[in-house]
Amino acid sequence: MSEYSDNELIDRVIAGDTDAFADIITRYQNKIFRYVYTRVYDYDEACDMTQDIFLITMESLKTFRKESQFSTWLFSIAVNYCKNHRRKNRHKVYSIHSAQDETEIQIPDIRQNQEELVITNESLQIMLEEIHKLPDDYRDILVLRDIEGESYSAIAQALHLSLANVKVRIHRGREMLKTRLQQRGLL
Repeated sequence: MSEYSDNELIDRVIAGDTDAFADIITRYQNKIFRYVYTRVYDYDEACDMTQDIFLITMESLKTFRKESQFSTWLFSIAVNYCKNHRRKNRHKVYSIHSAQDETEIQIPDIRQNQEELVITNESLQIMLEEIHKLPDDYRDILVLRDIEGESYSAIAQALHLSLANVKVRIHRGREMLKTRLQQRGLL
């Protein structure tokens, strides 16, 4: 991992240092991949899309004005790319892995008995199905906040929403998910 800040790496890339962009990719590839994967739920497609997002990022890097954090700008590219991809591929299935809520599901230690492990896997699958059924606006925000750990303000910037709107959508999305999980007997 590079000791340079994001802005220093960006300056180096713009100056022609392609190795600096490799450092940016190393720093953010897992976060971007996880976000994309939660949208398409297909490993190979998520890999291709992640690569495309970094290509777009490299081509657009000169337009980054450093008025926000680089990670916020990068996530806005990823969000827009996924939205455009979805419009082009409406027949595909989209899902996300998990979400955290005030209500936690305990994942047992792998050393615990196999029956508990099977129950947990089934619970996670149910959660996956229910998160997939959430409206996109709520699903995207929950992924960015609860899975990727983005701040409310970063989400607001990335999705071009007010801070209040982000907070409301997170609350409503969590409530919808909680209700669905209760109906399925998970909570």
